[in-house]
Amino acid sequence: MTSPELSPAAAIRLHLPAWAIRSLDGRGGADHAGPAGPAQIGAVLAVLDAAVMSKAPHAGAWANRLALAAAATTVARNGRPEDEAALRDLVAVGAVPPAGPAAPVLGAYLWLAAGSPGPRWGDLPRLISGLGARTDGLPDALTQALATAAERPCPLAAAVAALQAVLAVRPGRGALALWAADIVLVRWLGWAYGLPLVTFGLPQGRVDLAALAAAEDGAGLAGVVLRGSARMLDRFALLGHRAAALQAVRPRLRARAAGQVIDRLLARDALSVAGVRDLIPERAARRLFDRLVALGAVRELTGRPTARLYGL
Repeated sequence: MTSPELSPAAAIRLHLPAWAIRSLDGRGGADHAGPAGPAQIGAVLAVLDAAVMSKAPHAGAWANRLALAAAATTVARNGRPEDEAALRDLVAVGAVPPAGPAAPVLGAYLWLAAGSPGPRWGDLPRLISGLGARTDGLPDALTQALATAAERPCPLAAAVAALQAVLAVRPGRGALALWAADIVLVRWLGWAYGLPLVTFGLPQGRVDLAALAAAEDGAGLAGVVLRGSARMLDRFALLGHRAAALQAVRPRLRARAAGQVIDRLLARDALSVAGVRDLIPERAARRLFDRLVALGAVRELTGRPTARLYGL
């Protein structure tokens, strides 16, 4: 049975019921979570599933921005200096594909956001190798182990099995372990594109991944999934409101290909003038972006006088 499509307005209103987030801290924040039960996890995954299946106009921008945030968090845990803004530059104004020390992590999370992992499972050995597991035969062995993990009867148990599979052979590769848990969870859920649910739900600072992987039933990951879902749905709603504002100005724009530029803004985290060169001349693109910013329909994300980036 397929999920019904939601209108953009309905998609914006998706939220977690109060009883499902009762284990979050007393302020209702998403940065601290206590134990979560199966009913709570089922509820949050159902609401997140509705967001993914809604075909919301801003789904691409949402997934890409979450991927960027997850990559920034991961490279920071690895001691790298690149923040979200620096990674955005790698994607929007840098080489294609992105280059540099942070590129493997960034590329792995952008790959997750680009579609369902199942049909692209053959890409995993290359991505696993890029994330530090280059020993002969290990990328293929881990790819098979993750496929087996995805067959577990419970989504949290599947994610735990992915963590265990990586930590058993590469205990120091936290970035690989978290990404593996995310792709297995997304494959289990059957989503049309991936969200970094485990990575995004971790608290700030050092995290004991071995402790998270200790409970076979996924109990240790329950709070992480709850926290990640709440934070992702907050961003879904925020970007949904911004997307509605952008859609509302369509009839007011006269620039050639303005509608195609808007579609691309809804599909990506950020765009440069060069990023729409195939749609509209550069000078016209600058005028269009300036107009969209003046109308409050998009934001300039860098604060720079040149090499500017625009997005929801």
